[in-house]
Amino acid sequence: MRSIFCLLVSLLLCHLVSAGDVQYSVIAFPQGSQSVGVSVDGKIHPLDRSKQSPNLFTGAAPSPSNTYQYVLIDGQQNKPESSQRKMKEGTVGTGNEFYGRSQTIYDVPALPQAFNPIYPTLFTNMNRSNEVATIILQTSNTTGLSAMLKNPKGDLKDVPIDHMTYIASNEVHTYTGVGFSTSGQSSKEFAKQSYKLKLNKFSPKGSPKELLFGRTTLKLRAEATDMTMVREKLMLDCLAAAGGATLSGSFVRLYINGQPFGLYLLTDDASTHLIDNILHGGDWKSTATGETVKGNSMNEQQEGNLEYKGDDLALYPEDTYKLEDKGEDKSIHKNNSLVPLIGFMRDLAALTPQSSEQDWNKLMIPKHTLIHLALNFLSASWDGLWYQASNYYINQDLKTHQWAIITYDFDETFGNNLENMNLMTVPYQEYARPNSSRPLVEKLLGSPHYKAEFETVLKTIVKRFFKPSVMDARLKAWVNMLKEDIAWDRSLQPHSPGKPDGWVAQDFESGMFKTTKDQVGLLEYITKRSEAVCKQLQFDDKDDVPPLPAYTEGRYMDANGNISDRPNVGNNRGAIAPNGESAASESIAAPLLSLSSMMTYLTPAASLVFIISSLF
Repeated sequence: MRSIFCLLVSLLLCHLVSAGDVQYSVIAFPQGSQSVGVSVDGKIHPLDRSKQSPNLFTGAAPSPSNTYQYVLIDGQQNKPESSQRKMKEGTVGTGNEFYGRSQTIYDVPALPQAFNPIYPTLFTNMNRSNEVATIILQTSNTTGLSAMLKNPKGDLKDVPIDHMTYIASNEVHTYTGVGFSTSGQSSKEFAKQSYKLKLNKFSPKGSPKELLFGRTTLKLRAEATDMTMVREKLMLDCLAAAGGATLSGSFVRLYINGQPFGLYLLTDDASTHLIDNILHGGDWKSTATGETVKGNSMNEQQEGNLEYKGDDLALYPEDTYKLEDKGEDKSIHKNNSLVPLIGFMRDLAALTPQSSEQDWNKLMIPKHTLIHLALNFLSASWDGLWYQASNYYINQDLKTHQWAIITYDFDETFGNNLENMNLMTVPYQEYARPNSSRPLVEKLLGSPHYKAEFETVLKTIVKRFFKPSVMDARLKAWVNMLKEDIAWDRSLQPHSPGKPDGWVAQDFESGMFKTTKDQVGLLEYITKRSEAVCKQLQFDDKDDVPPLPAYTEGRYMDANGNISDRPNVGNNRGAIAPNGESAASESIAAPLLSLSSMMTYLTPAASLVFIISSLF
């Protein structure tokens, strides 16, 4: 009886699916009386608003024999997309596409892994590299939003977001009670602002904590100073491919109350959850997460160079070392937050070139710090840890008492706004601001053992991925993926006062490869930097490095929020590889659909039958 029932259900399901053939889904912003449909081989089929988002339209329609395109329907004034889409044979669902974009998923080559991750990491779709997701914010507090946009430098309270929706090709996440504010310091000078999202900020007390990829706080980075908009994303991916603990980043379109705000890089912000994700494999119950302090440089006299000046807290300017998160350390409060860090600086000052590996390992995992220093140097991160003694987090593990340094804020890298062009070719021994003190760098590279290891790290990174033969294909893929969104972004009127970034759509592709508007090209920089390192350390960039051992640590989150010790859990479309790269496919083939993803694309009747059949 059960087998007969399952057969009948399967036949009914096949009929329901084949009757429509394909489940279409598109993000769109129809105006007035417009509705949304899909034109398949010239015939328009209406789509329905999804319950997940009023801007997501779904429905069943035949599989195209040739092409299909989405249409804004308005009587005789229908507005089809400017391009036609093609579909792979056997596709049962398009995934969530975006009206006006010719393609959703792109083939972006992953960076080869130089070293396995030093710390166990939670790998998630936060680090997508091959698609642009969409974030839609809706707020009824238009007065507060308008005040914030008109006065981005003002000390204003967060604007409550009634509904936030994150939509990628294979997943939709919705939130309420989100806090929204402007973000950054120098970025507030620009008309295109950067923003911060605080999940659960206005949620009722005691309600379950909502997370996006295990995050509670996120930033939307405008990348206003970078004509390519990819430098920061590339640097984050380089750190992951080098085995460093790092923030994640992915490209998103931003809409607020139906208005387009542009293309952004969605990145992490400091929180206990961030440290749990990147140092403790996503163990959100970890009791080892100590305080996280942000290092900052105010000027050449006041900088977060980790120099020990004594135990008196007054010797350390407040803005130079800022407590970002207490972690699980209940003893930390505002007036004593620097005490543990001063202890670190004291222990660092006591190390000598003759100090043993055991001495260093009491303080930190040296190789992890060397990886961050190597990429600071290779990218000429002139606003970063090594050169500027700025833009890093330092976190203490309460169980091992080791400290981990995590660098961030990478828009000014790979030659961007580089005033001293010598930094593009200078040997690492000369990579420092004149007359500056860098105890961490000097102590580590003053050790013969760690100096040799640092050079090995540099060579391995260059041989594996920091070279034009690897980067060229990745940058070309990003040109194809981002060019439509860049053109859209640069056609928008800004929502805040401030200076324009000065870029036009054509600067995007040109700036990827060659000097444009007096800014060195991204690939041009990588070519010169890698050639100089090869010459200085007398090696070639051929990848003759031994294969890495299998990576067995870390944990993986799928598109449904399930966490596993292995990738591809739950038939996860969009699995994350050990280097943090997303591996989503271009269209949804039947074998890849899990129960929840199938539910997203089936009609209500088919969904009901699918649920019933799954119970048997």
